[in-house]
Amino acid sequence: MNRHKLAASLPWNVFLLTAGSFVFILGFNGIAVHHSFVPSGLYGFAVFSSYVMPNIDTSVWYLLFNGPIFLLAWKGVGRRFFWLNLFCMGVVTLLTATLHLDFGIRDRMCAAIASGALMGAGAGIILRSYGAGGGLDIVAVMLHHRYNIRFGVFYFLINACLMTLVASRFEPDLVVASLVVLFINSVATEYALSLFNQRKSVVVMSARFREIADKLTERGMRATIIRAEGAYSGREANMLYCITDNLRLKTLEGLVFDEDPDAIFIVENTFNVFGADFSPRKVYE
Repeated sequence: MNRHKLAASLPWNVFLLTAGSFVFILGFNGIAVHHSFVPSGLYGFAVFSSYVMPNIDTSVWYLLFNGPIFLLAWKGVGRRFFWLNLFCMGVVTLLTATLHLDFGIRDRMCAAIASGALMGAGAGIILRSYGAGGGLDIVAVMLHHRYNIRFGVFYFLINACLMTLVASRFEPDLVVASLVVLFINSVATEYALSLFNQRKSVVVMSARFREIADKLTERGMRATIIRAEGAYSGREANMLYCITDNLRLKTLEGLVFDEDPDAIFIVENTFNVFGADFSPRKVYE
């Protein structure tokens, strides 16, 4: 419960949004901007606009694009979600305008991989909070809540439009490099989101399921007994289902096979687990 309170607390969310914004801008200002890469989302549209009209800075474009969206979102999302997004947008805008550095990566493909990884990690840290990065994140949440439009579909369409604009303006090599940035960005974002929440889903098939369940309970592990039946034999074939982490997986495996060497032990990765003693469910209120 204390972990849940910490995850929902304002100081922790402000820290995540600030840290994520800083890492994101490190990837862009430190690497991507020196190769004219165009990242994804609303920030990508701001970057593209600054390349087309260089007399207006990226931070100004980002602020201008966010203005109408935040006006639209005032009644469309919860107040906490709105203000956290507004804070994150302000931090990103400020860092874009003030944090100027160069990591000295000159190879274009190496730069695409490094910038995509940093920006994706930053975006993942931001999305671990109860807010988001502003702009299109707000629109995605509104569309999902009202029309059940999936986040992935929305961002795919937006980024497809963005890459079409990039392709119409810049040389093919830069378009391909920007696509690499976008891909690495999405992979790094998912990895950052699942880094501390990923669990192992375990199914145990054993005739000694009751004894194994008792051993798990003694060790403080939880399990659910699933009533089943053998398809061929028609006999009772109950299963144990439990969720654990990487650290306790080998302990669980040892408990099962010490009790029944003939047991079947099935392990699957999960992307995220919410509720109970695991991660709290995010509510955009």
